[in-house]
Amino acid sequence: MLKLKHSILLLLLTLCGCIWSQQQTLYTTFNVHPFLYNPAYAGTSDVFQVNGGFRNQWTGFAGAPRTYVLSGFSTLKKHTNMAVGGMVISDRIGLINRNSFYGSYAYHVRINKKTKLGMGLSAGASQFNVKVYDANAYDGDDNLLATNILNANTYDGNAGFYLYHPKYFVSLSFQQFLNSKIYWKPTIGRLSPHYYAAAGYNLKINKDYVVQPCILARIGPPVPYQLEYNLRLTYKEMIWIGAGYRSKDCAMALFGVTIDKQFSLAYAYDYTLSALRNYSNGSHEFTLGYTLAHKKKKTKAQSIQEGDEEEFNNTDNSVKTSLKNKKKAAEKASEKVPEPKKETNSNEQKNEEQK
Repeated sequence: MLKLKHSILLLLLTLCGCIWSQQQTLYTTFNVHPFLYNPAYAGTSDVFQVNGGFRNQWTGFAGAPRTYVLSGFSTLKKHTNMAVGGMVISDRIGLINRNSFYGSYAYHVRINKKTKLGMGLSAGASQFNVKVYDANAYDGDDNLLATNILNANTYDGNAGFYLYHPKYFVSLSFQQFLNSKIYWKPTIGRLSPHYYAAAGYNLKINKDYVVQPCILARIGPPVPYQLEYNLRLTYKEMIWIGAGYRSKDCAMALFGVTIDKQFSLAYAYDYTLSALRNYSNGSHEFTLGYTLAHKKKKTKAQSIQEGDEEEFNNTDNSVKTSLKNKKKAAEKASEKVPEPKKETNSNEQKNEEQK
């Protein structure tokens, strides 16, 4: 019986490494919400942002992965070059559940007039549980089935760098870099380090359209590296469509819309190209977002300048009003003065009478 229990636990650990594909969720909208991969993205703009997402991978496949994620971040009021954030993730794959939460901090420095570098760090923990009661066992009398849920907890950490410019960005991040242990008594597993590198460029076609090609590389030993290509077309920062390809996995179609620069909706569909397409109807991913821009704090020089401009405008308006009133008064005075009678020369009058 002990050997059987060890075998099942080893199988569960194998599933964690294989089904999770590098033990982490593959988000198709990585270029829409980079914070999911890199904590250094928080603070790239002076805003408060919160996003909620759901991914249903390999629909139609029994025990397929399902992921729920809620994330948010904001710059600090008095230090806009700093940002804090957080993330909660819930993964379910077959009998295995993983619930994780993270808190993050990012610091940004200016490289030149238009280029900045963000550095971010996040720390958190993960809880794993296996719902044994959902297992279909051949041996109904197995003592292992007396345990309803197997639990394991571990801590985790992520870090990253984010170089950005109005025309491009370069992202480098390290997730699960602590290589933390997972204690499945009496077996021990580990969280494998994962590495992500991404880059994108904003090509402005005209004042309305922008094209953004992106590339993302995932490396998570012992799983081979994976490349993802993405092309997105945006119209007036409101509507965008895109397409992509993930090596040895799927082709992707993406769509998104932004309302009043605050509310956003994104959808992605993955069409499976591997052998799993015989059992799966593809993957669906939805994301809802809310963004609120912070009011920019005026510097002392700006306040003085605005005060001077306001005083000048008030003086100018006062002078204009005074001149206008004087003009009206002069017009009224001219209307009241009668026109002088025309005097006729006496000699001319006599000549007229003689005639």
